[in-house]
Amino acid sequence: MSDTGSAPPTRSRVWLVAAAAVAFAAAAARVHNAFTFPPLHDPDGAGHVLNVFAFREGGLPSPTSWSGFHPPLYHAMGALLWIAAPEAVPVHAMLRLLSAAAGFAAVGAIWGALRRLVPAADAAVVAAFVLGVPVFAITTSTLGNETTGMLFVSLVLARLMRVADLDRGGARHALGTAALLALALLSKATGLVAAAVAVATYALHGRRQPRRALACALLVGIIPVALAAPHYLRIAAASRGEPLAFVSGAGLSPDLAMVMARQPPGERSLLDYGYFPIAALVAPNYQVSGMVHSVPGLFYASVWADAHDVFLGPVFSRALLAEGPVSSRVLGAQAASTLLGLLPTGLAILGAVRLARRRDPRVFAPLLFGALLLASALRYTWILPQYSAVKASYLLPAALPACLALAAGLEPFGPRARAGLRTILLALSVFGTALTWYACWH
Repeated sequence: MSDTGSAPPTRSRVWLVAAAAVAFAAAAARVHNAFTFPPLHDPDGAGHVLNVFAFREGGLPSPTSWSGFHPPLYHAMGALLWIAAPEAVPVHAMLRLLSAAAGFAAVGAIWGALRRLVPAADAAVVAAFVLGVPVFAITTSTLGNETTGMLFVSLVLARLMRVADLDRGGARHALGTAALLALALLSKATGLVAAAVAVATYALHGRRQPRRALACALLVGIIPVALAAPHYLRIAAASRGEPLAFVSGAGLSPDLAMVMARQPPGERSLLDYGYFPIAALVAPNYQVSGMVHSVPGLFYASVWADAHDVFLGPVFSRALLAEGPVSSRVLGAQAASTLLGLLPTGLAILGAVRLARRRDPRVFAPLLFGALLLASALRYTWILPQYSAVKASYLLPAALPACLALAAGLEPFGPRARAGLRTILLALSVFGTALTWYACWH
């Protein structure tokens, strides 16, 4: 990727202003959603709030509670805000705003990384586009630790894209990366994947100086794990070493394990990983026939729609149970989103192929992380063969490689075609923000 071929300054400023306007609308929508979405309707909301409350009271969450397995950073930050915030601010809204702030900060880090590789207009448009993608919009409208994990992994990957010359400040650079990795590990277990990628990146960049490379690799491999070890050792002791306990409450919480055991499909076959039903495009909801048996279908649908009824369902089906039928009106709007999502998905696939062929060392770490996280997510769906294990929000830490791929997908097009694609991406972001504006359809 290169930063050549930028638009003239005036035109570039037009795209920057347009992207800023889209970003402002997205931010306003998240603030609105934080206060209007009903309390404790967030995915696993009660469990997250109990974790925050435990820290507020000066204790630790019970490992056997619904969400007790989660690393502590988001919940500890939430507890501090709870203590410091005025009583007039609802706790649930404050925790949602914390999630939104982390998500928007992550996109800011992604934008900064993109600006060093692609034209300023492309970087701004791609970053603004992400703000309206439904999976991001819903995650930043609800409380939880997904976006803190996304933030610190994005900062780590952005840093790895500019690994310093090991002759000059290599150890200092590695120490900074180690600090961010520790925060990533204390946010989500996906930080372990980022740590492995960091070790590989420093080793690769230091092939000509193996001793310095080894020292840097050890710094980013040992320091973060040592700092996060108390949490993970605590979970290991409570679960007697059960690997599932590090990534799912079903490994420790009997209540959650019972709920998960009742969810379909109950078992997976290899066919589930190659089956993509048309329902993923025209009826993107887990209740639709065949959807629970399609891993790629559910992942795709949960990127571009509320496939698991965690946010939009209660809006359109207030008279129904959460697990009841979804309204045809909201399903139609979400179907439009999944169909329109084919364009950016295709562009990102094209860009990923181009990046893989180019072998640019600057994108080595993001691409490796994206591949490893996807493989880990697929493995997770095999271990837990339930529909709730197939969520695109688990892939949010890979937002930077996805944005790099999307930006690379714009490169082959001429000025007019690229301007048209930028316009479409910004329009799709606005559509996603409107779709996820809580209660907008009433």
